Amino acid sequence: MRRPHRPDQLRAGHRVRDFRVVRRLGVGGFAFVFLMERGGQHYTMKMAARPASHLDVDRVDDWMRREVHSLEHVHHPYLLPVLEWGRWPDPETGYGYFITPYVSGSTFHVWRWCKHATLERAVGVLCEHLKTLEVLHEDGIVHRDVKADNLLVRHGNDTPFLIDFGTAHLPWARVLTEGLAPGTLYCQPPEAVLFLASLLSENPPPPGSRLEARPAADLYAFGVLLYETLTNCRPFDTRRPLDELLPAIATMTPLEPGQLAPEMPASLRALTLRLLAKDPAQRPPSARAVREELERLREQEGHTSAWQAPSKRPSECAWVRERFPDVDMLEEAHEPEPERMGKRWEWPSRLAVLALGLGVLGLGWALVRAAPVPHREDVPRAEITASAPPAPPAKGTQPVPTSPSETLPTASDSTPSRLCSMLTRLLGGVAAAQLAGCVTTPVPPDSARYLAHCPPEATATPVKLGFDSLENPTFLETGTPASKDPIEEGGSLNVKPGPVMATMFAVVKGKEVETKITGVAMTTPYRLYIQFDRMQLPDGTWWPICGVAVDDFTSYGVPTWAKEPIDGSVVDPAKVDRSPGSVVLNDPRFEAVLQYPKGHPMPRLTLAPPDWR
Repeated sequence: MRRPHRPDQLRAGHRVRDFRVVRRLGVGGFAFVFLMERGGQHYTMKMAARPASHLDVDRVDDWMRREVHSLEHVHHPYLLPVLEWGRWPDPETGYGYFITPYVSGSTFHVWRWCKHATLERAVGVLCEHLKTLEVLHEDGIVHRDVKADNLLVRHGNDTPFLIDFGTAHLPWARVLTEGLAPGTLYCQPPEAVLFLASLLSENPPPPGSRLEARPAADLYAFGVLLYETLTNCRPFDTRRPLDELLPAIATMTPLEPGQLAPEMPASLRALTLRLLAKDPAQRPPSARAVREELERLREQEGHTSAWQAPSKRPSECAWVRERFPDVDMLEEAHEPEPERMGKRWEWPSRLAVLALGLGVLGLGWALVRAAPVPHREDVPRAEITASAPPAPPAKGTQPVPTSPSETLPTASDSTPSRLCSMLTRLLGGVAAAQLAGCVTTPVPPDSARYLAHCPPEATATPVKLGFDSLENPTFLETGTPASKDPIEEGGSLNVKPGPVMATMFAVVKGKEVETKITGVAMTTPYRLYIQFDRMQLPDGTWWPICGVAVDDFTSYGVPTWAKEPIDGSVVDPAKVDRSPGSVVLNDPRFEAVLQYPKGHPMPRLTLAPPDWR
């Protein structure tokens, strides 16, 4: 068995210290989650997607350690204790990981759908969940990512475990971000959007300012969760462009839950809207107050038919979609999720709000001037601290000390940070170009047309096979190294136009499956486009597909190193392929999206901004 060096290479039978990998449970934007075994006992391991490095602008290692410290500080029966933590394979420069007990369970919405849980039973679980928030808030801790996917309900006794403390606010900890901490976009409270808008006001906050973490933000997110529980819909349409979604969160009242679920108790609908109030002061004062109100309603009304009716799946609410076509209904899990802790293929919501950053500028000056700026803390930017000395870059080598513009064609004059790059793309390249200085690009191939004209037998493949994932982590195998770091270890690579092969990880009938996909690559100086047409399963069978490569923003194509030289990506000019059409990628990872039949849920795919094509 080949010795692994990165978390994406870990397979059943591999070992991390004295723990044996049983299977991978999930993967997100910044971490992998595995089921582990030691001494006949099962455990869960969460491992950072990037190694410890002072060049990692996303500070993945620091956020991983923040999660460990959060769980070590608070002891509660509904929190999973950290049993062991460290770095692998090197204790100083490796990938951070930690071990917790394994919980056999499902995320909250999947649990209530699969168990046909009554409203009375579901509210009982939410009341127990609020007890956890009470303890955290009393200690000054704000979770900052409360949502259904982070509430794991144990099979057998309905115990709710709050997981994923990677973005939690700890009052005693150093500041890791400017602005906002990473979190889930559609769960961010209005005051967060307004704070971002303040960054472009006539009197912006000083550099290093950040939004004060308050329990009211967790209560707003709990309101989103309760709204989803009552209606199977999100309060705001997450399929909207950012310049529509953000103003909606900041200024619009969500559709009254009774219009989407008239059978739901009026008392719960009213509490939900109070939790979603634009003004934090208008929300309930504490998690304890919310729990006590829910318990009182449950005791007084729990015997009624509305409370005793079993949960409906989104597919059982077709009339809602017909009457309210713009409503964003929850994605339904057709099979029970694999038992796991952490996030599965949660790419639509993986967007860190920090990555949005100034994306709120698209709201326009009207929003900035119309709303007051929320209270903030003016805190100087803190230096990152680590228990080990500064580590080398992610791939374990020092970057070549040379300017991209001097050695590679069409590179920017200056290397933008990941944050600057994200802002430029989110803003369409205009406003952010004034902030970060980004350049123009050519026109891409018509990927949308390719998917629209997909043959029926190809669109049927993911449905026939039982695919549960819409965006699939994929690793390109075709190419040559652009540095001394091997491609299979995440090194930069040269890619030419023509046939390519990649490894795609998909969730099929609740289990992760490693597949091979083939297609054709097309390049522009700033972007690599791939159209896939065939997929090979582990049993050797080939299936027709229509798929495309997309970036972290579900835009067609993957940015090249010449356009977006990510900090920590090493490129050796002597290894760069300068033949016509060849481009350099920072690393081999991207997302692959397959076309489904008409009417099936699909990610919202877009063209990259003009100067990113």
